[in-house]
Amino acid sequence: MDPALLCLLALAGAQSVRAQEPSPAALIERGHWKRARTLVDEHLRKYPNDPEYLFFQSQIRNAFGDHSTPLPLAEKAVSLAPNVARYHRQLAEVIGVMAQYANPFRQLLLARRFRKEIDTALALDPRDVQANRDLLEFYLLAPGIAGGDRQQAADVARQIAKLDAVEGYLAEARIAGAEKRTADAHASLRRAVESSPGNYRARMALAQFDMQPEHRYPDEAETQAKAALAVDGGRAEAYAILAEVYAQQGRWSALDALLSDSAREVPDDPIAWFRAAESIIGSGHNPGKAEQYLRTYLGQEPEGNEPPASEARRELTRVALLEKGIPGGSPPAEGSVQ
Repeated sequence: MDPALLCLLALAGAQSVRAQEPSPAALIERGHWKRARTLVDEHLRKYPNDPEYLFFQSQIRNAFGDHSTPLPLAEKAVSLAPNVARYHRQLAEVIGVMAQYANPFRQLLLARRFRKEIDTALALDPRDVQANRDLLEFYLLAPGIAGGDRQQAADVARQIAKLDAVEGYLAEARIAGAEKRTADAHASLRRAVESSPGNYRARMALAQFDMQPEHRYPDEAETQAKAALAVDGGRAEAYAILAEVYAQQGRWSALDALLSDSAREVPDDPIAWFRAAESIIGSGHNPGKAEQYLRTYLGQEPEGNEPPASEARRELTRVALLEKGIPGGSPPAEGSVQ
């Protein structure tokens, strides 16, 4: 065969493989932060001034609890491409995280800067749902003196609903939850699922709501998590919810099978083991299992946006207290599985 043709075929094959590789954005969307980090870091070693990958790196560093580099990375992305909405949105999100750790005076300064960046993002792209969600959170969480406003939050939720019906219901639920309107929050989450049964994010939002201690509905949470797994078995959140349910109910065989599935499908995110251990510690039963699960969790670097290793080590301390007969969590409910 002509060598030139062979070269062209090889090039086409390499391009096809690259086309099939998940993008950093797709990996981040599915919670695969470590995999995204590998791709992004490798790319930036070759192309250090690529604003798209600086944007990704800022997100990734934030997810792993880095409080120093996400800001300059986001600022650099904005400086290189000032007319890209999502770069301003990321800068605003980094500033929002910084505000959580700042003193009250600095929070006011950061609030102003957040508004500047999120307003710029929305001016560039009014249809950016994530930027609208960020603005909603600002209105809900910021004190009035810094611009917080529940009515404005409701206005943003209506704008989100015009862009995406499911996200609109989730925004309604977020506001209802902030205002302690539990029944309304639950109803909005159910509408989100009913309007788009194949939406993983909606299913998980309802499942997580159902597992909150103040209104625990483990059977519904299990249903939603199983439905989410049917949508995408390669994401960790649904395994974590099911692990929590099975551990609370003492369904050890089901839990072991679930953890085996999680290890196969999401090998770089052991969050299901951590949630199972938390549930066991809270019940006061089977501390040995809790220790085993926590040590499995500590066997690798935690995934982005998951509990850090320091938190898992604190849970091991609670396990040690339980093993000595010192309650490390709430007493088991009457009739709970031993």
